[in-house]
Amino acid sequence: MTNSQFPKLGRVPITELKLIARRIANAALTLLVIAYLTSFGLILAERGREHLPANPFDAALQAFMRIWQFVTDHPQTYYWHKAELSAFHLVFETLSNSVGLLFTSLCMAFIFGILLGIVAAVSKSKIFSALIVMLSTLGISTPSFLLGMLLWWVNIQVHRTFDIAVLPSAGFGWDSHLIMPALVLAMRPLAQIAQVTYVSLTTIVQQDYIRTAYSKGLRSRVIYYRHALSNALIPILTTLGASLRFSLASLPVVELFFGWTGVGLTLLQAIDKGMSFFIIDLILSLGVFFLLVNLVIEISFPLLDARL
Repeated sequence: MTNSQFPKLGRVPITELKLIARRIANAALTLLVIAYLTSFGLILAERGREHLPANPFDAALQAFMRIWQFVTDHPQTYYWHKAELSAFHLVFETLSNSVGLLFTSLCMAFIFGILLGIVAAVSKSKIFSALIVMLSTLGISTPSFLLGMLLWWVNIQVHRTFDIAVLPSAGFGWDSHLIMPALVLAMRPLAQIAQVTYVSLTTIVQQDYIRTAYSKGLRSRVIYYRHALSNALIPILTTLGASLRFSLASLPVVELFFGWTGVGLTLLQAIDKGMSFFIIDLILSLGVFFLLVNLVIEISFPLLDARL
């Protein structure tokens, strides 16, 4: 082995380290921007409540000072629900409640969205396929609070008609309390995944390698699940990661509607109390969760497609 070969051996690890460092720097910068914009919005809201002029340039400077204080003099505890609680454990416990709800909703959206997309793609009835696509479009455009009220109404009607136990209308618990808020949060990602699955499969089945598989006598079920669906997973996962931001935007409304004690409900309560540092902590916790989910999805791409 010559000496000229040694630099080549070190290139791959160095490149990977640079890529990791770049990703960490981008994530840190993203979180810093989120924290700054949150602080800037809070300052404008505070001035609005006090009937003071906005003065955006002055508010922007004050937001920088508040973020510096947030980093250098972060409180160790928060006074919350008549008790002095550790800041880390309070944020972590609150985030855990929301992560469990979001994870359940995303799993529901992933499973049922793919199933609906497959049914629409393999159906020989164009009317049935169009109906599924239309319902998915309706699911995307329906506001979360309206869907929550609809579920409440169905819940009440089932109880009155059949005189059976129904789902809890509100409250926190890792049982049947989880179903209705998870359904509301899952509806938009589910509809988007169903549409992407349908479009991807109808495009993939027209490729040459699918025709070759048919010519070899393989069953349609094997072709769809082993060949077509595996190639459609990347756009499906991309859609899942993108739709997460809509779930995060709906989280405060859903948690307030169903009384789920997570980041969304706690965030509204903290805004009402004017706890700016606690608000920034909660927003950043959601930002970290969003970045981690998209990182996991991105890491899975090379595992699904060796060309990546």
